[in-house]
Amino acid sequence: MLFMHLSRFSEDMILFSTPEFNIVEIGEAFCTGSSIMPQKKNPDALELIRGTSARAYANLSSVMVMMKGLPLSYNRDMQLDKEEFFDSVNMAQKVLMIMSGLVNSITINNNNMLQSFKDDESLFALDIADYLVKRGLTFTKAHAITGKIIAYCIDNKLKVSALSIDELNSFANKFDVSFYKELDAKRSVVKKSSTGSTNPVLVRQQINKWLKRLKDK
Repeated sequence: MLFMHLSRFSEDMILFSTPEFNIVEIGEAFCTGSSIMPQKKNPDALELIRGTSARAYANLSSVMVMMKGLPLSYNRDMQLDKEEFFDSVNMAQKVLMIMSGLVNSITINNNNMLQSFKDDESLFALDIADYLVKRGLTFTKAHAITGKIIAYCIDNKLKVSALSIDELNSFANKFDVSFYKELDAKRSVVKKSSTGSTNPVLVRQQINKWLKRLKDK
């Protein structure tokens, strides 16, 4: 599980550090230049951590294959699990040490992140559907109507916020000027209040919970 989570986190950070997203910037100490493209900044540490997870799973698979044919008592075959076990432990120690420093080196480009919401208002699709549900529609109907609105905007190269109330009401006679407030990233995040959601208060609670557990250990 450790390597799975580290690998997935690495993939997120690699993706978000690309010029297409440009949401995070990884410290120079954890990156290298390209052998052929001088301008390129490669997140090598993250790529190697992602790759290391394959070796950890190979070790696990090796042990599982060895164990699958054994009866439920000790067999000499089991002495051969030590190489894979210690290899995985050593990798975990090294990877966690590197990842700790890497995470502390990350800079978040807040402006770029917020700009992505302004550029692509289809990200507010769930907020649009919730808005319609609060005005009496079933979620199934709200979902379908939202899909039509988003498709219309894509076909006509429009933002949702560019649609007039009359245009919106042509899809469902449920809109008024209060709707435009829904097309706000911060408002969207704060509205999510279920356990494990993106609400800043709940995120902070999770951070504090894990900081406490780490401190206690």
